[in-house]
Amino acid sequence: MSSLLVYGPHAIVGLMALVFFWRTLLAAKGSTPHRTWGRRYLMTLLPLLLSVLPITAQAVVAEGPATVVQLVYLAVVLSTAGWTAWRAVQDRGDVIRFTGPVYRALAGTLLGLGSVLMVIGIARWDVLAFGFSMIGIIYGGAMLGFLGRRPDDDWWLGWHLNGICLLFAATHASFVGLLLRVTLPQYDGRVMHASAQLGTIAFAYLLRQWMARRYQRRRTGTEPNLQALA
Repeated sequence: MSSLLVYGPHAIVGLMALVFFWRTLLAAKGSTPHRTWGRRYLMTLLPLLLSVLPITAQAVVAEGPATVVQLVYLAVVLSTAGWTAWRAVQDRGDVIRFTGPVYRALAGTLLGLGSVLMVIGIARWDVLAFGFSMIGIIYGGAMLGFLGRRPDDDWWLGWHLNGICLLFAATHASFVGLLLRVTLPQYDGRVMHASAQLGTIAFAYLLRQWMARRYQRRRTGTEPNLQALA
């Protein structure tokens, strides 16, 4: 199968997602442009997931089922991040609806696949697979743990930011890897690929901590500052 046919659609939709993500991020939070571009970004996730199908088919032939597990798992990560970012805002006044059947199914699937990928990563001495597995274990575990807690008033904002930061990692990791391969071709290989992917995830985690301090309600009872970047 031609590489252009396999990777071309994925690259095109990925570039669209990158543009829409930043257009949303730079718009005033809570504004009409922010919501409009945010919806457009989320709409790109479905064709982005569909574009992974030929890549998965090629991986079955070239690398075996373990790689397919990783690709399916990453699709679940992307779906869960998009769903939580979207539904947290839609269900901001009803935490019971937010944590309904879809939420629970995604949380359990993410945690389960993350655990499977961790076993694969350990068995194959695959640092990237092991690192990816921690996303599902931590994020899925946090989703299940949220079921047993009394939510804060701005619980929805926390989950919206969780989803957005995970989407940041998913949207940017491949482009960061491409940039590094172009600028540092002498270091191209598995180590560079793993460094780009895991480094982007680490940056997304730091971004989430920054957003928590900037936007979420403080213990003083002040309202979330959604216009801070207007």
